[in-house]
Amino acid sequence: MRAKKLFIKHEHGAQPSRTDSIDFSPEGIAKNVACAPFRQILLASESVTADCGVRDGDLLENVVIDCDGLYDLPSGTVVQIGQALIRLTFHCEPCRKILKFVDHATILHRRGVFGSFLNSGRMSVGDGFTVTTQKFEPIPYEIGARIRWFLRRHGGSGAIVDLTHAIGLPASYRKAMPSLLRKALAR
Repeated sequence: MRAKKLFIKHEHGAQPSRTDSIDFSPEGIAKNVACAPFRQILLASESVTADCGVRDGDLLENVVIDCDGLYDLPSGTVVQIGQALIRLTFHCEPCRKILKFVDHATILHRRGVFGSFLNSGRMSVGDGFTVTTQKFEPIPYEIGARIRWFLRRHGGSGAIVDLTHAIGLPASYRKAMPSLLRKALAR
């Protein structure tokens, strides 16, 4: 299995640019739009993307991999692409930007998998993709469960902005956080 295509997102709202290599660190992808810690890289499966009928870059992915089972890998799994060690965090939620290319039911849990970089280096087209034996604590996909997970790990403290950023939600969720918190804590 290999990295087939690489993309960098230079600004919000713009289509990503195709590139031959990506420099990365635990802070994210160099020259990429700043991302939340658990959303530093978006990996997509080449065959699944083709099956959904979308073109390269439509999913705003950073890496396209020829791995049919990518979306079956559990959160906390560490994968390696070339020099990059990446902790898989959770599936990317289909957003309205994507729904202009494909319907929600088709793309749910198939848009991509987010990850965090564990080291620094360079990744290039053609680099091998492997699943390592290293594992981290899984991060819940469901937002309410993710909020409870975050609060348990941080002693229940944290501002809404910090919480939104830390659990990997888009900034647009900040207004919805009070409602999401009420629902999550009511369980």
